[in-house]
Amino acid sequence: MAVKLTAPLTRFGGWQHLGAVKRPVDTRTTEELYQTINLWAQKNPEVKEFLPHLKEMNPKHLGLVADTIELANRHSMFPTDINMKGQTSAGKTLLGVLLDIFPRASKENPNALDFAQEVINNTDSITSKYFLWQTTGGVLENKNVAEHFKAAKPLVEIFAKETLMPPNPMIYDKQRDFMLLTRSVINEDADPKRISLVKELVDKIKEKAWFDLGDIVFSKTPVSKMQDNLNSVGEVADMFIENGKYLDAGRFLNKNTNLY
Repeated sequence: MAVKLTAPLTRFGGWQHLGAVKRPVDTRTTEELYQTINLWAQKNPEVKEFLPHLKEMNPKHLGLVADTIELANRHSMFPTDINMKGQTSAGKTLLGVLLDIFPRASKENPNALDFAQEVINNTDSITSKYFLWQTTGGVLENKNVAEHFKAAKPLVEIFAKETLMPPNPMIYDKQRDFMLLTRSVINEDADPKRISLVKELVDKIKEKAWFDLGDIVFSKTPVSKMQDNLNSVGEVADMFIENGKYLDAGRFLNKNTNLY
């Protein structure tokens, strides 16, 4: 028999690090998540309004719902804190708008919610709120980029470390940079197969080379050729380093290795 909760089972704890973070794995059971969301509903009318749609959610996205509600109930003294309970032009709070989106996206575009969860898992509360705010305009519901969300999910941690460190909680510059990279891959003009090459490229070159993300995800070079070049990019990057240079890995992947 499940233990009856008397308060929402929260995940984020007290004081939190800023910038790129690695949140602990969510160990709450499905029943605990149902209870947690119902307990939040006792304190918030928009969560209460959402309850009839709770059963429409894929159970794997209940953690995202609970995390989002928890974020809405967390506040900081930094000027970049986003009030998710403040009214928007849609006539609802940001939290209410997201709770309208989630059931539909969970069924029709689950990769988008998987990506959103990955953002929360790897960024501080400021960035998580900023991302959720920036994706309410139809982004999470856009089925045309479903495969892009799936291919880009492994890149979230990389993007966070690249853009959010060192953190600056006084302005949104870091969050804008994070979203700039995110929008480069969650883009109908980008190719999911090429997006999938980026994580392997980063792993191979580490900090020994550089590349422009657009040169990879918007490339017209056959994926098979890029994959062939990817197999040797680490060795070539090492040779460049030995000669005091940094390899443009994006250009390398798009060229015949014999001609570089």
